[in-house]
Amino acid sequence: MWIVFDIDGTLIDVSESYDMAVKLTVEYFLRMFGVEKKIDLELIRKLRSKGSFGDDFKVSEALILFSLSGDLENLVNEFPPGEGINWVRERFGFEIHRGSIERVFNTFYLGNAYPGRLFDFPGLWKREKPLISPELLEELGRMTKIGVVTGRNELELRLAEKILGFRFEKAVTRELGLKPNPDLLWRIVRGEKGVYVGDTLNDELFIENYRRKYGDFDFIMVGRDVENVSVFVENLLEVLR
Repeated sequence: MWIVFDIDGTLIDVSESYDMAVKLTVEYFLRMFGVEKKIDLELIRKLRSKGSFGDDFKVSEALILFSLSGDLENLVNEFPPGEGINWVRERFGFEIHRGSIERVFNTFYLGNAYPGRLFDFPGLWKREKPLISPELLEELGRMTKIGVVTGRNELELRLAEKILGFRFEKAVTRELGLKPNPDLLWRIVRGEKGVYVGDTLNDELFIENYRRKYGDFDFIMVGRDVENVSVFVENLLEVLR
């Protein structure tokens, strides 16, 4: 059996890293458009949890376009669950070049670890905190097969593993594609049964897509089906021991 994890919001608290990088990125672009506006972190989290974006570059783009419309809060509240950046682009008839957003975002998130940074910045990734102990992951890895499918790239995964104090032998990163593409999970599990542990509707859609294409696989949403990932793993280990 496989236990496959999402990382951000599941294994790692990113409220002071990715969320803040989105905030600073959106505010940076708004200033370029002559708009001075502070972005509420809770709006970022709400949009991410409702949408199927795949990565925070798209979340940032959506928030920029919503803000330029002058109706940010209402648009986030009314955003259709499960929709993504294409819905936003079609609504406004406009998009922002991904490479531009990526460079600004990575300057804030990766900081001086990012060769293409626009300016020196310490890197918000250093603010991240683990939501599970390495000991629990190590014990789980002895009892069953574990892996990750994440929207992070390989460098960001290495930083996550540094925060966690644990190295995943099986991992699929952004270089191979983005959720909810079900082929990403297949790369790890190859049709074997298991559970994917995530924290967003996009993660749930990811597993729904997998079931339609490849067969049964369970899904646990942190914050809805279980209080946190540590509780899930502790309960699972009680069964497996």
